[in-house]
Amino acid sequence: MMTLEELHAHYKAVRSRLDNSPIKNKEPAVRLICAGQAPYPDPLNVVPPEVEVAADLAAQNPPMTSETPARRIMAEVAEKHNMPMAAFRSANRTMPFVNLRHEACYRLSIELGFSLKQIGRLMGDRDHTTVMNAINRHKKILVEGYKPKKRKRVTGVAAQAQTNHV
Repeated sequence: MMTLEELHAHYKAVRSRLDNSPIKNKEPAVRLICAGQAPYPDPLNVVPPEVEVAADLAAQNPPMTSETPARRIMAEVAEKHNMPMAAFRSANRTMPFVNLRHEACYRLSIELGFSLKQIGRLMGDRDHTTVMNAINRHKKILVEGYKPKKRKRVTGVAAQAQTNHV
């Protein structure tokens, strides 16, 4: 093993070789050629377009909206279920919220062909398996119709427990 002083000396020698290499002092392979002007215009010297020209352009081109097909589908589903758009990303697991997300996942998958991961991001960073389950459940509801869950009531639990442990 080397001592600490030998390691420091070795490190300094390596650094000096790297710092004084001929590659470092070499000219660049590509040189920017500009005929007497800066390569990019100075943003402070650029004259802003006149207001009249901007008004004419605005009249010719209507303003762009951020309405995407995915947002349109989500808005339709939210309106159908009478819920806000924030309901898609909420952590609420009650049936109205769940049914809303299931239908939106199904429509995004079928109509737009979104991947499970893309739909999961839209639904509040949910896992792809959650989205897959939502799509399959909504397909089942479309085929069989909506059937609310029925809970089975268990009676006589104490009697069963006594007989099973004998």
